[in-house]
Amino acid sequence: MRAEALQANTVQPYPAATKWTFSATNGYTFTEELVLYAEPSISWITDDYLPEEISAQALWEIWVDKQANYFHEQWPHLYRFGEVHIAWYVTRPQFTGIFESAPHTLDVEKQPTRRHQGARGQDFLTHYTDPVHAETGEELNWMRLPVMDRGWNETAAQKGGFIQEATGWKPSPLQPTMDVVQIGRAAGLYVPPLPD
Repeated sequence: MRAEALQANTVQPYPAATKWTFSATNGYTFTEELVLYAEPSISWITDDYLPEEISAQALWEIWVDKQANYFHEQWPHLYRFGEVHIAWYVTRPQFTGIFESAPHTLDVEKQPTRRHQGARGQDFLTHYTDPVHAETGEELNWMRLPVMDRGWNETAAQKGGFIQEATGWKPSPLQPTMDVVQIGRAAGLYVPPLPD
């Protein structure tokens, strides 16, 4: 009985192809599938390479050496060694047409990188109404939106895809940081030594 009760309370991501209805500030109404796109800091280093030139594991080593201590050095009261900021965006699975910062993630005081980049706190809800399920009218639960998979292999050369490819890990929806030391160790990958 207890297992059944726990299962009934489990909240899963929305199924693929779930459609949401929302309107732009200009009044145009959309009915679209939405997903979350996670972008750990500087994961765009993939822009300089192709998968046939460098493996996901080699990219991980380059990236983790640059990022493992960056946020801790800049803001030691906000980030531990190994914590890397994750920026979140709302988009379509095809990665086209809609690309806005995800709501509920722009706490400028706790994300100094946003303040440093001059962000003004705009997000998806600045430009669109709250999405509702196209069939049931249920309001969207942002924590249930699927997180896009990213790859770095012979069939996929996606920005930041080396992280998921090398580690087998992707963040939970709207997770603010990732611990590269913990994730790297769990995947048996190189991690930089902890500072003294």
